[in-house]
Amino acid sequence: MKVTIIGAGAIGGTIGAHMFRAGHDVTLCDADEEYVRAIQQDGIRIEGPVEQFTARVPAIMPEELPDRIDHAIVAVKSLHSASAAELLRHRLSPDGWVLTVQNGLTADAMIDAVGPDRVIASFVNFGADVIAPGVVLQGNVAAFRVGEIAGGAITQRIRELADALPYAEATDNVLGYLWGKEVYGAMLWAGAVSDLSIAESLERPAYRPLMIALAQEVLAQSPVRVESFDGFVPNDLPGSLDRLAVFNRKSAKTHSGIYRDLMIRRRKTEVDEVHKDISGPIFDRIVAMIHDIEDGRRTCEAANLDELATFVASLQDSTLAVPGPERN
Repeated sequence: MKVTIIGAGAIGGTIGAHMFRAGHDVTLCDADEEYVRAIQQDGIRIEGPVEQFTARVPAIMPEELPDRIDHAIVAVKSLHSASAAELLRHRLSPDGWVLTVQNGLTADAMIDAVGPDRVIASFVNFGADVIAPGVVLQGNVAAFRVGEIAGGAITQRIRELADALPYAEATDNVLGYLWGKEVYGAMLWAGAVSDLSIAESLERPAYRPLMIALAQEVLAQSPVRVESFDGFVPNDLPGSLDRLAVFNRKSAKTHSGIYRDLMIRRRKTEVDEVHKDISGPIFDRIVAMIHDIEDGRRTCEAANLDELATFVASLQDSTLAVPGPERN
């Protein structure tokens, strides 16, 4: 398969390195010049407990993209979706396709640029972090599903992609997986306002009512049947917390990419893009906290989770305090 990957960071870089090593014709494209030059000079290095190898993948800047691209994978942060889509608007061939491997429900920007028939969606749950220019830590192996946005029968291009992508499986309900990731992701957003590891934020008894109420808030907004993955089961949220904590303890990636954006890379997160898709009193409060941390009014600490837990308890108390109808 010949493919151009736009966004060569944690997820795009990992996918590109594995595909290149498997014999596919891969080009990495990224807007970070230092990162691109490092790959050009030394290749992209995958480190961590899963595998360690270097792939000499060709790497270019966006202005070096060819005029015609047949197959593309977009792996940029969701707040850069529109910019990535514009790179493909006049380049993607009429019978080509673009696969989004981003967090959240990001297909709209791609559909606007190239049309619905040329856009494919996926759900990615393996963990990875960029730890240096051209160096990616792959923390684990986890669910990776690819499918047509409209669902229905699994098409030939989906089968070919599932064969080419590392760890991927074809699905006829990719939106169900993406909404499952929205639920799990909401819990990661909550945990990221603290300095706790992902596993700690999920398993501490003091935060279980918060995490369950938040998951219920997001599940109620899903327009599709939500799928299970990596220990998450939508109709067993208490058990999901236990299983997801175990799942995350097995990963070399201890903290979420959200936390790294806030406290290590000190850059804007994707929270406003996610907030376009999900809302509610609990998630709205989390978004406000994230903004406070981005702007320096707070830092990531467990006290923020304590505050959220108290807020959820007050919501539940107020619901219980509503009087029922009078009886004669």
